[in-house]
Amino acid sequence: MKTLPASPDLSHLKKQAKALLRDALAGESTAVQRFIETLPALQNRQIAALAEDALKLHDAQSVVAREYGFASWSELKRLVEWKRSAAAKRIETWLSWVFEGNSSARGSAIRMLREGPALFADDPWLACVTGDTPRIRQALSADADWVHRPGGPSGMTPLIAVTHSRLILEQPFVAGLLASAELLLRAGADPNATWIDTRFPDSPLPALYGAAGRTHHPAMTRLLLDAGAKTDDGESLYHSVESRDLACTRLLLDAGARVIRTNAIGRVLDFDRLDGLLLLLSHGGDASERPWIHHAILRGRSLNHVRALLDHGADPRAEDDNGVSLFRWALLHGREDVVGLLRERGVDEALSEEDAFVVACTRADEAGARTILARVPDVVARLGSVQLQVMPQLADIGDTEAVRTMLSLGWPTEVKTAWDTTALNLVIFRGDAEMAQLLLSHGADWRTRHGFGDISLGTLSFASRFGEIDDTAPGDYVGCAEALVAAGVPFCEFERYGFSEDVMAFLDECLSATGPQRKGEAVPAL
Repeated sequence: MKTLPASPDLSHLKKQAKALLRDALAGESTAVQRFIETLPALQNRQIAALAEDALKLHDAQSVVAREYGFASWSELKRLVEWKRSAAAKRIETWLSWVFEGNSSARGSAIRMLREGPALFADDPWLACVTGDTPRIRQALSADADWVHRPGGPSGMTPLIAVTHSRLILEQPFVAGLLASAELLLRAGADPNATWIDTRFPDSPLPALYGAAGRTHHPAMTRLLLDAGAKTDDGESLYHSVESRDLACTRLLLDAGARVIRTNAIGRVLDFDRLDGLLLLLSHGGDASERPWIHHAILRGRSLNHVRALLDHGADPRAEDDNGVSLFRWALLHGREDVVGLLRERGVDEALSEEDAFVVACTRADEAGARTILARVPDVVARLGSVQLQVMPQLADIGDTEAVRTMLSLGWPTEVKTAWDTTALNLVIFRGDAEMAQLLLSHGADWRTRHGFGDISLGTLSFASRFGEIDDTAPGDYVGCAEALVAAGVPFCEFERYGFSEDVMAFLDECLSATGPQRKGEAVPAL
């Protein structure tokens, strides 16, 4: 295995990958053999046959990374950038991987911990993050009040640092983190203490939220509940339903967590998890507390979700905050199955001309919509905000044919819906490349800012690296990048952001193929 120098240079490593790819495509046997020996998918291939394949730059980057002992190019890149940063920045970056990173980022954090232990040795709060029980015991012996004191780079108390550490999702750290939590609780740590994430200053976050709502770890959750953690903290139950495994949700409910006034039903409807919805409804969830069926339709949930809510008392004549009835909402969103169910329960309404036009579009009935358009030429201009927002809402749940029909009939592409977000940002967040290409081909503007203050490239950056999206999301972030490039986004705009390994490899390949002249000039956001 190759060894990186003490101060590795990423540009030099990129050149190694490009040279390897060039030699392999030229049929140089040693270069091709490196691909075969390093990448499992290419093993047992003949050298001559492999040289004829369309090997890509990301393949070469993977070879270089694995020859240095890394699982992927992104992990190699992380370590190089981490080694070249200042000590304080290293800790900040490392903590972001541990508290918020995916499996790949946690793998990088573990490697940094192993290769640079001196950086972490003097900080007992960092020992809490890793579950270093001897170091924690030493800190308690030196200062018994330390157990209550916020500190460290994130301003957490020791127990909160333990319970928020996503290293508990990696088997070698489970026992240490659980033992550390037990040790701190025995030393008097408050199981209901909170900390403030500076990004969300109005939302104090308790230790239980870390266990049940962030790491979704049943053993840590049970440990805190047994120590007296309060279940009704406004965060834990809501976020617990984000996990495919509902064990933590069950623990909270069994301990007396209240479902009403938590919005947990709304959150579980963000995911295609009927079992989670039924669990909440069976533990006191109020199906009529809010217009939940409106939200279920908005999120593309099944008829079984709707039926479950109705069977548990949801009002079939409910209206949302804008006064839109459930019947009308279902029609506007193309949910004829829900409309049929409501009619079975005695609910029916007449449609306005504008609503009839929207309904024809959501059914992808272009001929019917054009008939209305011929009769009412200004029908699109007459649409209200509720009607106009149907397009980005359907784009968000992948209804391609309905959106295609709307766009072909002149629907404005820059309509904003929840979070002050356009359809393009919503579909890029989900990794829906086909929908992104469709929107861009009809003039959707990649520069439009959304409610979080960034543009579509920022959305792609976040979602490709950190997004924990609905189970049904396509997740094709390379395809989204390809759609943006094809739409003429200058490469220099991408350079402002970090992306997942596969997206970065795609962009590098584009630059290698077209040359630096394609970088273009920066374009101001709208």
